[in-house]
Amino acid sequence: MASAPPPTAETVRSLLHRNGALASWLAELGATGIAAAAALAQVGTPPSDDLVRDLAEAARRFAALRDEVLAAATAIELATPPVLASTRQLEAVLTALLEGLESRARSGAAARARAEALTVLDRVAALAHRDDPAFGALAVCHARADEVRAALTAPTSADPGGALLAVAEAIAPFKALLALRDGARKLDDDKWATLEDAVAAAFGRSLAVAATRGRLVAR
Repeated sequence: MASAPPPTAETVRSLLHRNGALASWLAELGATGIAAAAALAQVGTPPSDDLVRDLAEAARRFAALRDEVLAAATAIELATPPVLASTRQLEAVLTALLEGLESRARSGAAARARAEALTVLDRVAALAHRDDPAFGALAVCHARADEVRAALTAPTSADPGGALLAVAEAIAPFKALLALRDGARKLDDDKWATLEDAVAAAFGRSLAVAATRGRLVAR
């Protein structure tokens, strides 16, 4: 038998919604059942056929939902209690599932951002000045790129969300430099000014000018 596909966060949210609805229905049935039990104990009135059917249907829905929750947990190798016998227990498992999936998503996004950032740094490292091999502003840029690369390849942060933000902030001026070099003639005035200001603030105005005037080439 083929294994179930890994659950998504949206799938787990849907299961949480269904579990909440089932819990509410069970609470309503519980109130009705208390009255039925009192009638049964005091005057011997049996529970109504509707209540009996509803209880059986509630049990069926719970069992089906429990099986889906267990399948989702198994798919991502999440440990579960040996017995799941209540909607409260299902909610706890589903909450752990959702937290795990969201954490994985954040970690995956941070890893992709880190890989993209290293690609940007590789391109920056390959830049040279067309006329001045010792161009100071570019040397500063290369040195800063080496620092950022060292930070990106260090042990990852325990906070993927914070790591993702840090990567985006660190790599922004390098992306601006490449955008200015690659597409200066295609940029509108506002975008061009924004990129030039970003590069100038990070590495000096002379590097921004060199990028705009086609003085930076790939080695």
